[in-house]
Amino acid sequence: MVIERGRVAVVTGGGRGLGQAVVTQLAAAGADVAVLARSADAVQSAASQARAAGVRAIGVAADVSSTADVERAKQEILAEFGRVDILVNNAGNLLYKPFVPLPGPGYAGAGLPVSDEEWNAVIDVHLGGAVRTLRAFGPCMIERGYGRVVNVVSNVVRRTVPFTTAYDTAKGGLVQLTRSLAREWARYGVTLNAVAAGHFPTDMTREQFADERSHDRMVRRIPAGRTGELSEFASLVAYLCGEESGFITGETVAVDGGETL
Repeated sequence: MVIERGRVAVVTGGGRGLGQAVVTQLAAAGADVAVLARSADAVQSAASQARAAGVRAIGVAADVSSTADVERAKQEILAEFGRVDILVNNAGNLLYKPFVPLPGPGYAGAGLPVSDEEWNAVIDVHLGGAVRTLRAFGPCMIERGYGRVVNVVSNVVRRTVPFTTAYDTAKGGLVQLTRSLAREWARYGVTLNAVAAGHFPTDMTREQFADERSHDRMVRRIPAGRTGELSEFASLVAYLCGEESGFITGETVAVDGGETL
């Protein structure tokens, strides 16, 4: 992939897992990077790794569910770099709970449905967080006549998973947000695409990968016969952030080994 030297990327949830892999890949491609996440230690570590590739990078501790935090992050990033060309919305969380109490045997804790507070917390990170960062950094791209936005979703937008209704709903909303803004912003040289992740080893999926039976069931669903490597995910995101992807917009691209075929 090709990213023009001096392009500035903002990556939310960039302190670990998929987000950190994206930070590393964008830096390797030549982009300067601002890493956003709640953990100050994590963002500083990721930024340090990015600088090892010879680019400028900063870490900003911020919670995307907070409008004030996003605005503060915006001011800090623009003060450092003066521009933003690329936005990767990767911040997320996961909750396993039924929508309503369910009788009979099933998932442990099936009698404890998702509360209003839990539902709002999931929606407000995945979907609300993207709304906040798009409002913060979208105008920067529109004014310059160039921008690349990648919203990280999940292949649950093409299948269903029990007990993850809040997460699934948030990701589905993010896909539609991607499509709607892709139409609005195309004339200004700004593309928006979504990447639907399959199964990758991250902190959020540690329990699934650690449990042998769960992992075996997971792999049996994947035609490729394996789970993904972080670099495979990050390379696709970086391509969609690059100069060569300017005629791709409004798409949701799955990287899941064929699980949703």
